[in-house]
Amino acid sequence: MATQSAGACSLCGERRNKGAMRHHLAECAPKHDPASGARADWIHLRVEGGGPYWLDVEARADAKLNDLDSFLRHIWLECCGHMSAFYADGGRSEYPMRAAVETIFGARGNVVRYEYDFGSTTELRLRALAVRTGCSDKRTRVRLLARNEAPRVTCDTCDQPATRVCPFREGDNPFLCDAHSDEHLCDDADCHLPVVNSPRMGVCGYTG
Repeated sequence: MATQSAGACSLCGERRNKGAMRHHLAECAPKHDPASGARADWIHLRVEGGGPYWLDVEARADAKLNDLDSFLRHIWLECCGHMSAFYADGGRSEYPMRAAVETIFGARGNVVRYEYDFGSTTELRLRALAVRTGCSDKRTRVRLLARNEAPRVTCDTCDQPATRVCPFREGDNPFLCDAHSDEHLCDDADCHLPVVNSPRMGVCGYTG
């Protein structure tokens, strides 16, 4: 069985692997609600971007899909203002961006696909893990609970920590350190993109 990638709780800093983080957050998230505020239902979503990339997110039940879209763009995806959409799992039935999160993810286990950029597409999978009732301030509609630790990638030439990725490099390892990025022969070293903790790394003009 493959080793699960580790992540850090954004609320308390605790480190857990992907599987154990769910149980940690069931106890940790309520402790970090506002001391006072309106009661609200919160839906815990696991967002997976393939490979080591994952997020745990809490969305207020009355938030809209466009709130979730804005959050995902900000933390993982936005580069050139591309279009995006949420789809029913296993099909191309598109959900309206004004739909409430609770109508799409109101039951534990519900799965939704998300695509950003219909050319160089980054696809995510979102799954409802739990629903709880807690306090909420008026402004927060989606909040980060946890995310994967940045995977360690090394330069293809020297095995030092990589800082750049070449979007045109063929083969298994497109990663380069600063020195070998400057020496790398392709269209232009200025086209190299930074190594970032995102499934969008190395795609289009994404810089994190």
